[in-house]
Parts: sequence; C-alpha cells; structure tokens
Amino acid sequence: MTERPRHAVGLTASFSTDLGASAGVTFQHRNLFGQAEQLNLGAAVTQLGGSASRGQGYNVTAGLLKPDVWARNQNVQVNLQVIKENLDAYDRTAGLAGVTLSRKFSQVWTASIGVQAQQSRIRQEGVSQDYTLAQLPLGLRYDSTGTEGLFEPTHGIKAAATVTPTASLAGSGANFAILQLQGSTYFDLGAPGRSVLAVRGLVGSVQGASTFQLPPDQRFYAGGGGTVRGYKYQSIGPRFRDNRPTGGTSLTAATVEFRQRFGESFGAVAFLDAGQVSTSSAGFGDLRVGAGVGARYYTAIGPIRLDVAVPLNKRNGDDTLQVYIGIGQAF
Repeated sequence: MTERPRHAVGLTASFSTDLGASAGVTFQHRNLFGQAEQLNLGAAVTQLGGSASRGQGYNVTAGLLKPDVWARNQNVQVNLQVIKENLDAYDRTAGLAGVTLSRKFSQVWTASIGVQAQQSRIRQEGVSQDYTLAQLPLGLRYDSTGTEGLFEPTHGIKAAATVTPTASLAGSGANFAILQLQGSTYFDLGAPGRSVLAVRGLVGSVQGASTFQLPPDQRFYAGGGGTVRGYKYQSIGPRFRDNRPTGGTSLTAATVEFRQRFGESFGAVAFLDAGQVSTSSAGFGDLRVGAGVGARYYTAIGPIRLDVAVPLNKRNGDDTLQVYIGIGQAF
C-alpha cells in the first residue's frame, strides 16, 4: 500500500429555484499529525437568487477529525461554523462550535454524543433578537446500504434517531428538547441497481416550549428539496399575516421515489412527496403534497441530479413549479 496525496481541493455547486445558486470550495488535509487525522475547511456563497431567499448568504466551516480515540472505531470531531442566511422565514447570522464523540459498534450501528454552543442574531417579522444556546445532541444511526449508500443506495435501510436537549444561556428563548426520527429504505426491483424503489419518512417534535418561545431557526419547517419538493423552502406550515412562514413544533414528511437507469450513464425518476408542520408538539397541520419527475446522469462521483416538481394542492403565494440541480440522489 502507498499513502494517497495528503491534500485535496474540491469545488461544490448547486441550484434550485427556491434557494437559488450556491458555489463553494473545500480543502482537506489528510494525516495532519501523522495518525490519520483529517482537517476539513470549506467556504461557500449561498442564496444567489431564489424565490425563498431575500439576499446573499455565506457558510464557512472548519472541522478536525481524530480517529480511533481511546478505542478502535471511536472518533472525535471538532467543528466550527459561521453562517449567514437571508430567508423568507427569517434572517440569521450565527457562530457555532461543537465537539462530537462517535462510536461504531458494528458494520451498521453508530452512536454519538456531542456538545454544541451557538450564538446567533435572528430577525423575523422586523424584530431582531439574540440567542445563546448550549446543546447536547445524542444520536443513534443504522445503515445497511453498504459502500454505495453515500451517493447511490440501491438496497438496505438508513435510519437515525436524535435527541437534542437545549438550554438558553442568554437572551430570549426557553429550555427545550428536539426529538427527530428519520429513515429511508431501498428496494432493488430488477437487475442489480437498475430499478430501485426508495421510500423516506421523517418525524420531529419539540418538547418543553411553544412555537414562539423557540428561536426561529430551531423550529420545524417543511418544503424544499429535503422534505416536500414542489414547494418553496420552509414554506409549508403556519404563516404570519404577510404570508411568511412561522415554523412549528412538529413535523411529518414522507417520500416515495422510483428510479430507473437506462444504459450506462442515464436514468429517470418519478416521485411523490408529502409533509406538514404544526404548532402542536404532537398535532397535525395542513398537509401539502408535491409530485415530479427527474433526470440523472451517472458519473464516477455519483449521479448528477435534475428534478422538476409541482405542488398538487398549492396555496396563495406558492410557485407553479420548482427545479433542483445537485450531485447525488435526493436521499
């Protein structure tokens, strides 16, 4: 065996009609101190246009991964982030710092515990507030999709459960806990990897605080490429009188997607998404459904994705369709 190059530079780009374009650069320094550490740096310009954004943002990250700390398959990750967002729901400028200890118990099970601090200034509906939060995220992950699960899962299950107790140290806000359970499963229907049925589900709830006791960025939102395609990012759920999203304390979302490959390099998908957000921690809101089709071009680093989706039960202010472009499958 020979050591691979220690340095790697990457370029990132994406586009969607709701969040606009983003572009960034990443740098990785492998084996930083001689024991397989990884230093990861990244910077991106975000929200270049888009119907759900109100101005340009940025995202700057730094991370240090230390593997096999005190035991095999036990890693420590240190992360720093500075982020600026200008969204329909809120404007946020924040700094985050965290440390996470993760342990892989088998080929499919991984558990983690972390400590994170966040200082942010958020403006919503013309009112600016400062928040200082301390969080203790606890996570459990299951992944049986194998080595191809990152960009092109064709079989198996991915599931993750997280509980994040949060304390408000200064400024506005209350103490609360965020509970979230998500999973996806993949069924290989024909020749290996050629026809795949993918199903995704997501459930979330906030305990200990009502919607307007929560910082706006800690509330649940739905809509966009991560939940319900066809609707603008964060647009599903309760709204203020000016039609901007308020967010909520519970979330339910689901997706069914059929993926078909043609030849070596091309593919197509058809999908149906549904989701709701409620201001009740265990309630149901106004269910919204989106549907669409997409094209795939398969490369050595995963499929290039183009999806077009429409809202099936749109409200006033919803766009007629949304377009999403990126690398890798939607989930």
